Amino acid sequence: MPSAKSTPARDSAGTLVPLDAASDALLRSAIEAVRQHERVAKLNERSAHHTELTEATELCELCHRHLHERAELYEASAAVGKGGHDDAFWHATNTMWHAARDYARRHAECDASSAKLAKHSSDKLGELTLEYELEASALLGLKHAIAAYKKLRPNAA
Repeated sequence: MPSAKSTPARDSAGTLVPLDAASDALLRSAIEAVRQHERVAKLNERSAHHTELTEATELCELCHRHLHERAELYEASAAVGKGGHDDAFWHATNTMWHAARDYARRHAECDASSAKLAKHSSDKLGELTLEYELEASALLGLKHAIAAYKKLRPNAA
């Protein structure tokens, strides 16, 4: 759960960001991050041309950064409390926030492990496999959190 603060969240323009707006933005960002991740995976399976795969990967990374930023904005918005929102909304949104943070962390760890593999022998392959399995698990958790949130706010996406 986000830590307690006394000041409401503001966007880069200094405008207050209500909790529901930050939550809905987190949802949309999570949906797009998942979509782009799956797109890159499909292109990789199909042995797409290097240029297409590189460009799709760059877009996927942009979506991951956006997801991280939306999670931070939600955290700042939620720090002042749930306001007038009911417990179901609060729990679904916090679950999605936790899932987004976990997925972002696992994705970053996979990137770091992949970079290290190029510099080391193949004995690190087991570690890399584990990292990718943990990332896949985090991605599944994010999908479940998205689905739960969309049940409460179907028009948010």
